Amino acid sequence: MHRETLLDFFDDRIRSDRPFLVYDGGYRTYTWSYAEIRRAARRFAEQLRDHGLAPGDRVVLWGENRAEWIVAFWGCLAARAVAVPIDLRASPDLVGRVVRIVSARLVVAGEGLRPPPLPGVETWALDELLGGSAAHDPPAPDAPVPDLFDDAAEGDAADGPSREDLAEIIFTSGATADPKGVRITHANILANIVPVEREIRKYARYGRPFFPLRFLNLLPLSHMFGQAMA
Repeated sequence: MHRETLLDFFDDRIRSDRPFLVYDGGYRTYTWSYAEIRRAARRFAEQLRDHGLAPGDRVVLWGENRAEWIVAFWGCLAARAVAVPIDLRASPDLVGRVVRIVSARLVVAGEGLRPPPLPGVETWALDELLGGSAAHDPPAPDAPVPDLFDDAAEGDAADGPSREDLAEIIFTSGATADPKGVRITHANILANIVPVEREIRKYARYGRPFFPLRFLNLLPLSHMFGQAMA
């Protein structure tokens, strides 16, 4: 199936009520369906727009691997904002430098993380994106909101992203230098994940006894390979 942007990929995959994400909270395991994550990402995108974020505005994502991180990432894409993932272990000083470099409008921060105060930059809590609870409670039934993914995929082409639009900026340094931003487009990410999906489909009939496949993701979602596998 041809996919022009990441939103096409997301919308094709995310309508099911089957389990999508499982999070081990220590004393309790939390599960979200594809549809629940889709609704939460739509709500987050609407919040971004309500707060005046425009297409191309930068949103820094700084936090641990959790379902809310994925909600924030897809919500950014639905609002045509640019996600700027930062490693959980980054120092507040580095986060502040990244915010200034990309001229971010917003930082979405994980539990216990506080970026330095910067003029004109808000901080939202990552753990509140799925129902407003740090305990990872699933969201309550949501009020109707515009279907942002359908709008981007089926509306006026001028309103939706293109393959060459910027999706995110990844800061990477190797081992010896300060991290530098790398601009990643929708086409760049699709080039990673579509071939993997194609190979899984090719051999799906041999793996039917093991379906649905389960992936244990230990990779940081702030890294490209961690995102591709998630």
